[in-house]
Amino acid sequence: MRTRVSLQRARRVPAIVTILTGTAVGQGLVIAVSPLLTRVYAPSDFGALAIVTALASIIGAWATLGSDRAVAVAPDRAATASLVVFGAAATTCVAAVTSSVAWSCRAELSEWFRAPAVSDSWWVVPVTVFAVGLHRIGSAVLARRRQHGSIAVRNAAQGVAQTLWNMSMAFAGPIGLVAGLAVGRLAAIAGMLRTRPSVTSLPAPSVMWTTLRAHGRFVIVTPWSAALNVFGQQAPALLLAAMHGSVAAGFVALTMRVLGTPVGIVADAVAQYAAGAFGLRVRAGDPLGGLLTRFTSRLFLGGALAAILVLLLGPSVFATVFGEDWRLSGTYAQILAPAFAVQVAVSPMTQVLSMLGRQATQLSWDAGRLAATSAAVLVPSTLGAPMHVVLVTLSATMVVSYLVMLVLVVVAARSPAPDRSCTEVPAPV
Repeated sequence: MRTRVSLQRARRVPAIVTILTGTAVGQGLVIAVSPLLTRVYAPSDFGALAIVTALASIIGAWATLGSDRAVAVAPDRAATASLVVFGAAATTCVAAVTSSVAWSCRAELSEWFRAPAVSDSWWVVPVTVFAVGLHRIGSAVLARRRQHGSIAVRNAAQGVAQTLWNMSMAFAGPIGLVAGLAVGRLAAIAGMLRTRPSVTSLPAPSVMWTTLRAHGRFVIVTPWSAALNVFGQQAPALLLAAMHGSVAAGFVALTMRVLGTPVGIVADAVAQYAAGAFGLRVRAGDPLGGLLTRFTSRLFLGGALAAILVLLLGPSVFATVFGEDWRLSGTYAQILAPAFAVQVAVSPMTQVLSMLGRQATQLSWDAGRLAATSAAVLVPSTLGAPMHVVLVTLSATMVVSYLVMLVLVVVAARSPAPDRSCTEVPAPV
């Protein structure tokens, strides 16, 4: 056991570096072209992007019906294959329903969010839902198999494809921006196909039914938790657009894009490695506390240093890079920097709760975070507070919410007898 753990520790840095390299290539390109995008797209276009991204991400997280989370602790290949097939079928059905609803409600969505581009781009939402759902399932398989090179290729393909679309389709108007997420996810899925597929034939119905029963807690509880989790991240952008208009939301959207991209680079790399590392330990019955402490302490340090730089240089950097008209986004970045610093340290660790069978705890936190962040936007906005006051309230709420999550994860990880009833099957020998 000690030898195995020692070998895992020796491989940790190269694995994360491999993932980071691919992510940095893809998402670094997204950051690099942002100054160009702000000169060819209007703030209202960024507001429409925030709306489409929020809707598609929320529905896409629910569409897999928890199959992506269950893959990490599935006991064998048969169970993994069953979960992949089930998740892909569920995602396809949800995307089809979303398509019908989006077409029927396109005018209402455009009016409610005060974003005319949403009416013309309604079809982007179901396409993105489909891409997001399949992306989550494929990513879970790669993380389980610890194929870090393939994860790096996926991340690079996603960023490159998204950037090429954004730049080459600028002449087409808002669609060149809002469809970028779907194009990037579809390219990432294509990048995953370079690996040997996990499913070479459809599992027998009896095997699939047994697997779904064994992972019932994931199927029943996790979809709502996953949707609420993404909703908690995206709800502020939706509410800001609804309360302040797509132009005002566009300035915040650029802030979220610039701060969120590097946070996503690091958090995604750590989360993908951590999913494999934590999943392996859960299946083997090994403790998680030490690994969790090492991850979070290093991420907190890096996040704090980055936040200090944003606090010192935010407005001047935004004005220089994106143009003087976007200086306001730099001020918003100063306000939101502490929240993103805490998020990058905690968000990769949240998956531990579902792995340990604490789906109810995860669901409660997701619902609480959604209520808290929504109130942080709605209450001051309704009272007529300016945008910077709304963002201060939101930032503080996000910091508190993620710290609460960290406490919940630490308590669960240090439990002497983790709850494995989420699988109800023996761990592989």
